[in-house]
Amino acid sequence: MNVLTILRSVEELLYEVMSWLLFYPRTLWTTLTRPLATMRYSDQEQRDKPEKQYLETLSPPLFLVLSLLLAHGLELAMGMPDAAPRSRLAQAIMHSEQTVLAFRALLFSLHALAFAWISLKLEKKRIDRETLRTPFFAQCYLSGATAILVSLGAAGIRYPSETATLAGLAVIAATTLWYLVIQHRWLMRLDGVGAVRAGLWALGGFTLSTSLVFAFGWLLS
Repeated sequence: MNVLTILRSVEELLYEVMSWLLFYPRTLWTTLTRPLATMRYSDQEQRDKPEKQYLETLSPPLFLVLSLLLAHGLELAMGMPDAAPRSRLAQAIMHSEQTVLAFRALLFSLHALAFAWISLKLEKKRIDRETLRTPFFAQCYLSGATAILVSLGAAGIRYPSETATLAGLAVIAATTLWYLVIQHRWLMRLDGVGAVRAGLWALGGFTLSTSLVFAFGWLLS
């Protein structure tokens, strides 16, 4: 690899990273204020060529990872490092910041995977790697937005202040309600899915995926 090739690679990397400063806030804002429209946008982008996808926002998985990275950075800035690992599994996962970030991304992706599967199930579509991609990417926008809100709420709970604890609980409760409402509305858009059925699936999918997250957390304790 010659010097010119290296310089061009650095140029592309620099541009990509700096563009995040613009497109991350835009993606977060549109997801929080117009979640269903953002998810429809993701569905439409999946029909484009790969090089033409998500030109106006960050791609959903990248948005999720950056949200977790930002939330983790805020926790460290507030003087709240991760709890000391007790089990061997926890030590293996938490031995570096990279593995911690990867593990958190997997946990927050469980909800996206669950609701992507539910949507295909309700539409009676075949579930494979190709059909799962579109709803999963759309769900990653919601997971990215909830990831940073829940992380901020958890940081408030861990902060040694009663006011911060109450504020953290309020943030998590409001985020959970917002998430369930959006999932309910997202499922209702499917043919033949009424309000009651969508509500039951939304609540069931959230309960199952959240239980899996807590189960993984228990394994690390």
